[in-house]
Amino acid sequence: MNILANHIACITDPLTTSNCYIISMEQHALIIDPNLPDAIISHLTANHLYPELILLTHEHCDHISGLNRLREIYHCPVLASTDCSNGIQNSKRNMSHIMETYLYFRTHQLCTTPYPEFTCAPADITFVNTHTFTWNSYHCACLQVPGHTLGSTCFIFDHSILFSGDYFIPGEQVITRLPGGDPLAYEKKGRPRLQSLPLSLLTYPGHGSHFILTEEQKHAYGL
Repeated sequence: MNILANHIACITDPLTTSNCYIISMEQHALIIDPNLPDAIISHLTANHLYPELILLTHEHCDHISGLNRLREIYHCPVLASTDCSNGIQNSKRNMSHIMETYLYFRTHQLCTTPYPEFTCAPADITFVNTHTFTWNSYHCACLQVPGHTLGSTCFIFDHSILFSGDYFIPGEQVITRLPGGDPLAYEKKGRPRLQSLPLSLLTYPGHGSHFILTEEQKHAYGL
């Protein structure tokens, strides 16, 4: 097992099933796709962690619902693709203006918890296509993978751990019909980039449980 995997916590929103991941090293933390602010803050406080960076896999509201609160409290920078940064500033592109309706059609149940429309300020660090950085000695490659949204991004840590956002969701094919989705961009750029990912990556998706990426899974996913 990759050593970094022992330092990854997952917080799942029971309403939207979105996953937030918190990577910790000593008292340092990195957050990917902040969803439930209270749960995230409780985890950080209980483990004496201070977030140094927030990464966004894409702009949809179920992956950024805790972003504004965390920024207010911790003032930590946010890294995202330029397209994602643009999308979080627009309630139509981030889907928050229709989220209650979307959840109803997805679950066939009325949403008893209000899902207010919201926007976020732009990301502090943006990139186009690819970007790399180092956090606490761990190398991270950021790969923009348009399709699910134009701003969709995969993050690969130390060539071994993949945070895939809303790609590689167990039991689901790629969804490009939601706001910000682009099937042509997926076929031209997104699909080839996913096809090129190496096997055996320990994969943490935006929904569902983590798994090891195999050739069979790629094939089942249409790659």
